[in-house]
Amino acid sequence: MSQLMTKIRQQPAWIALAIFILLCLWIASGSLSAESNKPEKKQVDIPTPKVRVARMSADEVSREITLYGRTEPDRLTTLRAEVKGQVIEIFVKEGQAVKAGQKILSLDRNDLKQRLSSARASLKQREIELEGALRLGSKGYQSQATLAQAEANVEEAKAQVENLDLAIENTLIVAPFDGVINERFVEVGDLLRDGDEIAVVVDLDPLVVSADVTETHVQGLSIGQFARGRMVSGQHVEGRIRYISSVSNMGTNTFKIEVEVPNVDHKLVAGMSTELAIPLQQTMAIKITPAVMALDERGNLGVKTVVNDRVKFVAIDMVKSDSEGVWLAGLGEQANVITLGHGFVRDGDKVDVVFVDEGLQAKQ
Repeated sequence: MSQLMTKIRQQPAWIALAIFILLCLWIASGSLSAESNKPEKKQVDIPTPKVRVARMSADEVSREITLYGRTEPDRLTTLRAEVKGQVIEIFVKEGQAVKAGQKILSLDRNDLKQRLSSARASLKQREIELEGALRLGSKGYQSQATLAQAEANVEEAKAQVENLDLAIENTLIVAPFDGVINERFVEVGDLLRDGDEIAVVVDLDPLVVSADVTETHVQGLSIGQFARGRMVSGQHVEGRIRYISSVSNMGTNTFKIEVEVPNVDHKLVAGMSTELAIPLQQTMAIKITPAVMALDERGNLGVKTVVNDRVKFVAIDMVKSDSEGVWLAGLGEQANVITLGHGFVRDGDKVDVVFVDEGLQAKQ
């Protein structure tokens, strides 16, 4: 024993190794004891989320496009003076409705009547000269050149008479078509020259709603197609498409269309912003409220339905929308739409379904 102790004292590394082994055994025994004393973890069951679901049925509705346009007059013209003269009488007021051919104002004729009488007398003289030249020519006493000059003189006199007749007629300004005097630029006593503006006449029956349609939808439109409109004033109008542009706007790639709206009583005015709704083909769609729409993980807008107790996200295919709701296609003839709790579930989640009455849900 003494020899063993002597060897150990001579080799202290064995002492250190023995101490290290004892420490490891002590630490290991404590860890095992702690593991055995740990309480067992209880498994927590996560409850299946409940959602409210309404069973909704599809109806046949018209797919439609919505455009934003502006009302315009059917025709608009600016009347101008065709002869020089002073305004001596005005027959209409601004805003007054007029019929085609109705007098608007008259100009002073000055010496036009005297000049017309002189031109007619000159024409009669030229005609007599022509008759004499023809008689002499038949007997061979008149040259062909003289006969041609006599005929030219008659035609020139006739043209002068016609020009003076037209000038006298143009001293009376009349409405070119049925419409409204939208603006008048002259008063009694004004001296007008050729080309001076007199008044603006607009034709408001029919009224035209002008709008731009995208290249995606222009192929679905045709002349005579029905359209509805709601003006910014709240007035509702109906009409037919009368014009579709054959060339798109270079800047926007949109096509101009015009919808003709009856306006017999002139109650509708031009220059009003108007929302147009143009029905297209019939399709099956389900009506929902915007509150039930949701976003999926990719940010797509749609609705969440339930199929076999699991959530199924359906991206929306909007057919039309109004103040009452939104009509969506692509949900089939019938769908179980989540109306409450859709914000807490994701596509593919298992859910506990609570059905509610569709009519009651619509009221809520």
